[in-house]
Amino acid sequence: MKIAAFPAMLALAGIAAWAPAFAQSHTPAARDQASTAHQDTKFLEKANQGNFDEIDLGQLALKKSSNDDVKTFAQRMVHDHTMLMDNMKPFANEAGLQPPSHPSAATEAEKLKLNALSGESFDKAYIKAMVQDHSKDLAEFRQEAKTTGYPAFKSAVEQGEQVVREHLEMANQIAKKNGVAPAPIPAGK
Repeated sequence: MKIAAFPAMLALAGIAAWAPAFAQSHTPAARDQASTAHQDTKFLEKANQGNFDEIDLGQLALKKSSNDDVKTFAQRMVHDHTMLMDNMKPFANEAGLQPPSHPSAATEAEKLKLNALSGESFDKAYIKAMVQDHSKDLAEFRQEAKTTGYPAFKSAVEQGEQVVREHLEMANQIAKKNGVAPAPIPAGK
């Protein structure tokens, strides 16, 4: 997941504490709130892993890339996702989420593939993975922004959505310059 500024998410920290009480209630509104809190926590958990994975792949690209545009993009990934993880840490702690300690299985597989490549082949494979990843992440941010019932969290997700959009735009520009298919970017929010 890709976002550079997410301080408003910290206001959501109390939501995780509310979920057990909501879950015990039998009213439809309470169940909806509990479901939303659970969905928001799952989104945060996935975002944390995504941040870890983007940092890990960005560091690999900084070591292996031979393309200045790819290196600049990789540095931006490391910077933005490190900042995001730092900004999200208090909320994740409040929600009882442990920070990721290793890349996801999908990222480990991607790293194996990328490590076998060098030069232009590496650069194209890395940027193709970033286009695909950011396209998927943008859809997830958009969906979360539509479904969360918590205004502070919604604002934070919308800020994150903007950063993911910027990352996808950057990745698409690099992809086009290097003969890799870009991903469509939906209009508006």
